[in-house]
Amino acid sequence: MKKTNEPTKKDFIEYGIIALILISMVFMILTFRDREFSYSAYNTSTNHYVRGKVVELLDNDLSYDKEYVLGYQRAMVEIRQGKAKGQTVEIENYITATHNVVLKERQSIIVCADMPEGIEPRFMVYNYDRTFGTFALVAAFIALVILIGGKKGVMSCIGLLFTVCTVICYLLPQLFEGGNAIFVSVVTIVLSSAVSCFCIGGLSKKTKYNIISTVLGVASAGIVYYIFMLVINISGPNMGEAEMLSMISNVTGLKLGGILISSVLISSLGAVMDVAVSMCASLTEIKEINPKITPRELFASGMNIGRDMIGTMTNTLILAFTGGALANLILFLSYGIQFNQLMSSDFLALEIATGISGSAAVVLTVPISAAVTSFGFKNKEKNKITHKKG
Repeated sequence: MKKTNEPTKKDFIEYGIIALILISMVFMILTFRDREFSYSAYNTSTNHYVRGKVVELLDNDLSYDKEYVLGYQRAMVEIRQGKAKGQTVEIENYITATHNVVLKERQSIIVCADMPEGIEPRFMVYNYDRTFGTFALVAAFIALVILIGGKKGVMSCIGLLFTVCTVICYLLPQLFEGGNAIFVSVVTIVLSSAVSCFCIGGLSKKTKYNIISTVLGVASAGIVYYIFMLVINISGPNMGEAEMLSMISNVTGLKLGGILISSVLISSLGAVMDVAVSMCASLTEIKEINPKITPRELFASGMNIGRDMIGTMTNTLILAFTGGALANLILFLSYGIQFNQLMSSDFLALEIATGISGSAAVVLTVPISAAVTSFGFKNKEKNKITHKKG
């Protein structure tokens, strides 16, 4: 019998789900754009960050100190956005170790235009204009994924964009306004997992196993982290940003402890999903090659595969957290931190708890995914036998 290229009922359902995903993203973005938050640390209503272009350098007094360029510049800058669009203004630019923005002629920059009513506006150099470069790199990455992945690459990008939209447009506002961190994080994880796994596998048994394994794996990270919180006495006030966050909490009801749990769940999601999808794909391939393999044997094969993955994935997570904390660790060396002082510091306690919780989730996802997939195939076989008897 010849295969036809005509879309099937399953194809139409998948197209409908993709359309629903895209509509959901648009809805989340529009809702986030029009949302007003109940707390703002600073009144920025008169400040406008607009694009500008350096027309001429009037004064350029620079000196070089190791890796830094220090000094003073005076430049004529053409404003290309906002109320002052089209104006050419003179801006003084003081270059320090913390504000190391060196101007060049014909360079695009971002200007902070402070324009209160009834007062002459003030213009300051904020930073280099990185907008085009950032979007160009993101577009190049997406193009690379699509070029190599084809249709799968397109679907992967849709899944990635949905996850980003969910985190920015749903998770962050809900946490900011004092929402239940566990509930909000679980909703984010379930939605992101469901959409990402669907984009990878479409409507299939494998997609269902991937979603279940991912959600259970991430849940294990939260459980491990909660145990860490009890054992080594860490909580929201131990965060380095606790002082600023407490100001938000006083107004919006933001829960500092919830942020800790939520950050661990979200940060472990990607690695856990990677392991779950890889495990399920491997076991599905084994089952297709050897349909007579028993669930117990399939589970054992999954554990053997998973043991090889555990070493690299746990290293990836631990090194990622270490890399993020590298600057702070170097500062600790300069401060002459003692062993007991370091081991009992809030910073190291939080970093170790986060790193081990994420790594533990990866390790636990191996048996979880192996069991879910093996159990799922067993049920599928039972259904086939029952259907034949009927």
